[in-house]
Amino acid sequence: MKTPLRVIVLGEGKDERGKSRTLPPFARIPHEQQGAMEILVRRALYPLLNDGQSWHRGLKDGDGIHVLQPPAPRLPRQPAMTELLTDPNALAPLVSAALKPLRGPVHADLLVATHDKDGAHPSAIKAVHVVNTSLGTHVPLLLPAPEIQAWLTRKRAIEHVYGREHCSVPEPDEEALKKDAKAELLRLLSTFGGRFNAKIQASLAEWISAEDLPRYDWSGWNQASDELKAALAAHGLDSMEP
Repeated sequence: MKTPLRVIVLGEGKDERGKSRTLPPFARIPHEQQGAMEILVRRALYPLLNDGQSWHRGLKDGDGIHVLQPPAPRLPRQPAMTELLTDPNALAPLVSAALKPLRGPVHADLLVATHDKDGAHPSAIKAVHVVNTSLGTHVPLLLPAPEIQAWLTRKRAIEHVYGREHCSVPEPDEEALKKDAKAELLRLLSTFGGRFNAKIQASLAEWISAEDLPRYDWSGWNQASDELKAALAAHGLDSMEP
């Protein structure tokens, strides 16, 4: 049995399925409490660690990838994740606590930063670069374009999650997805009165097919896989040993 890969995912939005997580830092997050980006990171990592095999829903908590609760920032006030991801001074302590603690064991094998590819993403690129350079780490930065919903908005996934009949949901408009993916997802849901929340988004991340995820090359999914592959190689994690 392979040693589980311990991963922490830092994202802009909610990191759970609509309910506040009360897990302590570095605790393993059960699949049912993971948010969309955490599930998508697992889906991107799984083929890299398993000879190209695709992740599937039957794996759930048994895919050999343990997503851990991020450490809490030790700051006078609780900043938004967008602030943390674009400020190297705020981001560095989180990376250090996970990958290079001053004392005690290393808590995670990999920390992944994510940020929508919007107007603020150059600041995130700079912050992650500064932190990696100063700490000697290799934190990959995933940039869904224009936002995470561009990875999730596929008619068949929507039909599965909402229990709709096959071909009852229209195909997404690619140009609309490029401009505002969340708005396009909401438009498709409005055709049958579907509601959207963090739990639904996580379910879409679980149901979307391996063939649909890379459909739009401009969305950044393939680049995300490349970033994770490079990070695994940098940390010597290409293949987890027993």
